[in-house]
Amino acid sequence: MSEVISNNDLIPIESQTKTIQTCFQQCLYVVPNFQRPYSWSQDQLLDFWDDVILAKGDFFFGSTVTWVSEKRDLFNDTYSIIDGQQRLTTSAILLSVVRDAFSDVADKYDDVDEFDVEVAVTQAATTQKYLMAKDDDGKTYPILRRSEEMFYEVIQNPNAIPSGVKWNVSARRIGEARSFFEEKVLAAIKDLTPGEQVERLKSIRSNALKARVIQVELASEEDGFLVFETLNTRGADLRLADLVKNLLIRGGAKDPSDRKAIADRWDRLVDRVQLDRASTDLVDRFIWQSWNSRREAVKEPELFKEISRLVGGSPAAHLSYLEELEGDAETYEWLEVEHVQVQQKAAGVRNAFAVPEFVDSIRALAIFNVSVANSTILAVARKYRETRLIKQAQVIEVLRLVESFHFQYTALTNSGSTGGTRSRYNRFAVRLEGASSVEGVAAAIEDLKVKLRVSLPARARSHQAFCSLFYAPTLQLNQAQKPRSRKIFIAYVLMSFAKLEGLLPAGQNLAMWSIEHIKPQSTASPEYSHPVYSIGNLTLLTGRLNSSLGDAPFSAKVEAFKKGRAYFDSELAKWEVSAVDAPSDAQIEARSQFLADEALDRVWNL
Repeated sequence: MSEVISNNDLIPIESQTKTIQTCFQQCLYVVPNFQRPYSWSQDQLLDFWDDVILAKGDFFFGSTVTWVSEKRDLFNDTYSIIDGQQRLTTSAILLSVVRDAFSDVADKYDDVDEFDVEVAVTQAATTQKYLMAKDDDGKTYPILRRSEEMFYEVIQNPNAIPSGVKWNVSARRIGEARSFFEEKVLAAIKDLTPGEQVERLKSIRSNALKARVIQVELASEEDGFLVFETLNTRGADLRLADLVKNLLIRGGAKDPSDRKAIADRWDRLVDRVQLDRASTDLVDRFIWQSWNSRREAVKEPELFKEISRLVGGSPAAHLSYLEELEGDAETYEWLEVEHVQVQQKAAGVRNAFAVPEFVDSIRALAIFNVSVANSTILAVARKYRETRLIKQAQVIEVLRLVESFHFQYTALTNSGSTGGTRSRYNRFAVRLEGASSVEGVAAAIEDLKVKLRVSLPARARSHQAFCSLFYAPTLQLNQAQKPRSRKIFIAYVLMSFAKLEGLLPAGQNLAMWSIEHIKPQSTASPEYSHPVYSIGNLTLLTGRLNSSLGDAPFSAKVEAFKKGRAYFDSELAKWEVSAVDAPSDAQIEARSQFLADEALDRVWNL
């Protein structure tokens, strides 16, 4: 089928039905720089395997939308893909697995007399032709060109010298898809004779190549940009990040090399925000929170329209917005990261992550699994970096307010963040962004303090929740019990007391510390509510000291507790005076109550 639409008011379109085999024999493809990463999930790969590979006949695989970005007289033209790259990429990944399976059969059964090994070798070479093409001069071309180096090195040319480039999120998804198909293909040929394995692999390849698509061809790249903004792909709707990337590349420059530079900058920004995290909506959330840290908050579905209105038709405005996102990405990279560490100070640079107390609060919020305050954190870090209107002490104060609030509101009582909580942080962020004086900054911080203070849960509820904290690493716990008994959380709690008394400086690496049960765990019954596991029976020590104390009596541990910079509170002092070998349940309960009072009155007090 071939159809041409020509109308002065419409984008010229030509469409043609092709099989994947025809696509890979007659065309070269490139994924343009405004496209989204590879993103198919296990469920989509399973659908592909069931619908395409296990199908008895050919399968309609949807449409691809392209334009000819490079024409050749005596060889295949190159088509840039606007829509359909996920399907074509998945087909190529599957074919690479089949190719390697043919090669493995040839290697494995090379010495089997009744098997003609050349059949498998030939089939491997035949399959490779659908991944790499060769013109009349012997020059090779990838059938599908992607930006991920591993796609060429692993999928298309496994004999290539590895680049050693670290796999980004898209590359990891490609690797996961290949592992999925390897498992399926190996299972499909298991227990078959060598000849039967070859035939089964040919059948898998045949079904992949027989899948049909409608290839829609546009006239120009500019048409491609416009169509991209209106398309939904088969696997998932276009994400906010996909649309923003497309908008910035199209509106930021006309020159191809400039557009590539914008695309490269965007990809670096995405890699920084993702930081090896697999969440597919993380970049969308970053764009939304960045916006809400500067401007009146909008709902995420409405954001692309607002961004389009902001940048308008000005290339400079497009680049300015990209720079805005790049600056916020430097902060966002480390949000929600439990192992975040203090960065080195640089002369003349105001970097909040070089402030140990700031980093401690960022780490704490990650431990609490709190992201609702990200707009406020972005605004504070940015104000400190870009102006002299906010002091280091105020940076520490704001983050400490947020940390203390969420220790009680989220970590202890599990109150759950609401739209009102998010709005409060957004309004503070916008007010701080707009503050043009030292007095304006101070007023915004004071207002935030008041609003957080009145939103705290009831003291009795927080007090009871604190007394219920425990650490029972040897017990099986359910999902509801785990969050408030995690080692990193309990270490954070105990560390906070020591820091309050000046026993330890800010910026400690929690992984270097160990939790000591004062009364040994060996004396406890296997219930997490046993007093031995209670916060009242816990203290913090270095790992070396903890291992050396073992199950020694309390009287033998006292000096180690003091030397180990643990918080030696007044209740422990009472135990020392009474010369107990092991505290009673009543003494442990009394210390839990004391620590809870200290926690709410001094440590996490707003």
